[in-house]
Amino acid sequence: MSPRRRVRLSALVISALILAVMAAPASAQFYEAALRSLDLSPDPLARSPRLVGMGRLTYVGNDPHNRIRMWDFAGNPTGIAEAESTSTFELRPLTGSASGVRDLRAGAALLERQDLAARATRFGFEGWRRTSGNTAYGVVGDFASLRSDQLYSDDTERRSQLGMPRAMPVLTGHLPYASGRWSYALRLLYSGESTADRYLTLVRNGAGEYLGRDGMELDPPDFFRPTDYDVRSLGAGVALSAYVNRWLTAAVGVDRSGSDIAGTNEDPRHASEVSEKRPYGTGQATLIGRIGREIEWGVDGRGWRSSSEQRWAFSISAGIGQDPLTGRGKLLEREETGSALRSRVRWVHGPLELGAGFNTGFRRITITPPAAGDPTSFNAFRNRVFYRSNTDSLALSDSVVYNRSDERSWEAGGGLAWRLLGGRGTWGAEFHRRHGVLDQVVGGHGPVQSGWDIRTGLEYACTPVLSGRVGYLHRWDDRDLLTRQNEFLGNGLTLGLGIGPAGSAWSFESGYVVEWQQADYGDPDRPRSSRQQLAGQLRWTF
Repeated sequence: MSPRRRVRLSALVISALILAVMAAPASAQFYEAALRSLDLSPDPLARSPRLVGMGRLTYVGNDPHNRIRMWDFAGNPTGIAEAESTSTFELRPLTGSASGVRDLRAGAALLERQDLAARATRFGFEGWRRTSGNTAYGVVGDFASLRSDQLYSDDTERRSQLGMPRAMPVLTGHLPYASGRWSYALRLLYSGESTADRYLTLVRNGAGEYLGRDGMELDPPDFFRPTDYDVRSLGAGVALSAYVNRWLTAAVGVDRSGSDIAGTNEDPRHASEVSEKRPYGTGQATLIGRIGREIEWGVDGRGWRSSSEQRWAFSISAGIGQDPLTGRGKLLEREETGSALRSRVRWVHGPLELGAGFNTGFRRITITPPAAGDPTSFNAFRNRVFYRSNTDSLALSDSVVYNRSDERSWEAGGGLAWRLLGGRGTWGAEFHRRHGVLDQVVGGHGPVQSGWDIRTGLEYACTPVLSGRVGYLHRWDDRDLLTRQNEFLGNGLTLGLGIGPAGSAWSFESGYVVEWQQADYGDPDRPRSSRQQLAGQLRWTF
């Protein structure tokens, strides 16, 4: 057997099943998951650049897009018609970047090694035509892209590029013959995502080792794991809300969507594919209420479920005159259940505003391998490779095994704000506490993440047209309470600008945040990172 053929057949079975990849949520959420992992996600302030510039306040600040209302708080489309009294159109450009380095000791020299470089862009839009009969229609969505370069091994980086268009058309209004107390909403859901992973050598110079440059492209670590994904999702939903009385509004909603997922890894000598049709059923229930004239509150709960089957196919050339190694069939069964709860309360008395919130999240993913007697399973194919003449059995990896992963998280916080004399501005401060844990049958308990932060921000009306904002953040994070040297400190500065000419149909808001993080332990490598985000909103009323 030639060395070239031996290498290619061995590459097939080296890490042929990467359980983490197969268990990860591959629905149309690649982009959002990547943003969260890079700490670049602006949520829940994606529609509020004003609060981004005010220290990223979340519970106070009385921002029009961050109030406790059916649409602004819960995202329930039955509240679009009542959210404002005029028709509106908004454009929201956003960009963010992240970078991380640590010290690299080369003999007596002290260099630096970059382990993260990322840049994200997003162009959001939201337009609603509201009529006098409390009916509204329009669309909300965005176009987004992300490129991230992360250290994969001592001399290799993984470059990931993601793109995503997304749109949600909505029609909402009052139900006829219901005395205006019942509202309905119909919506369509569409998203399309593409991802591509490439592996390159690091670029070295006299100052250190760096990512994101023109390194030499390498073959992927194995031929079975997909390097490119294409996901197309389409769905529809319906929601109903009831105006119980002036102190309470209740709503429910149901969505049904499906994602076609195709993962590939191809070159001129081999082709590998993992495919899946993943349906999702989602339910939502929301309560929005008031107590007296000064207290407003909201609770929103969501639950979802999905059950699907992943299929695999593989083919690799064994050389001239040799039979190719091929196979296809069932890879695994995947089940996902999850729930999320958000709650907020706000009290306003004169110039004083108090706000608080509590959020929880849970997700369970269960992976079940095919039956032991299934001849089309990847496990059966692995056994055939093991007994195939002249293959390298020492390179075989484990089979598909049963696993269940449970993710649990919670976040709580509160704050206060004070309106300045004469209505010239607002000052606010908040405290946030968060905790998350992952449990797996295969991987065991952990990691356990924990952290807290304090935020403060000031808005001041410099002129009747121009408002300026400034803020500060300080946070502490432990990325795993079960192990040492995972603690990090961060400090951030925010700036913002608002322009709103009196009597004009347009306005502009912007917010900028830059944050620096460093290790909170005595590691000689001194890992450190920085992140920046710039958000804007151009708004018209008509």
